[in-house]
Amino acid sequence: MTSSTTIAPPAEFAISGTAFTSASPEALAKILDTLDLASLQQEHARLERAIQQLVQSNKEIAEFIEQEREDLIGYQQQQGDGDASGEGFEPDPEFVLAIEENKVVIAKYEGTCADLLKAIQRKQGVVAEEVKEVEEGSEQAGAIDGVYL
Repeated sequence: MTSSTTIAPPAEFAISGTAFTSASPEALAKILDTLDLASLQQEHARLERAIQQLVQSNKEIAEFIEQEREDLIGYQQQQGDGDASGEGFEPDPEFVLAIEENKVVIAKYEGTCADLLKAIQRKQGVVAEEVKEVEEGSEQAGAIDGVYL
């Protein structure tokens, strides 16, 4: 008796965020040329959402760091420290690193989004040309009793 389990296709046939963002420009161009318009648009939308989330994350981390600095100033003022400027405040290195890593990923995603937009425009141009050819072909074929078949 054999099992009827479905085997997933190899990763190279599926859209993978890693494939898009880690591919060389030449490899990325080849990948993009193999995808249909809907897949390109879907990946572009996914990366745009990811960029928005990373930007929001950086904003929230920066706000948290600023709040910590303000809390230190408040504490220094309560202690009667005449120089309650938050001097000596060092943000958590993990937060600083997270912001910097996010900036690198954002830049990479923005580059990939630009490549995706170019591929989308090329595909839309091809689709528009195919539609135009079909329309022109219909006109050349003529009509039977005013009806195009």
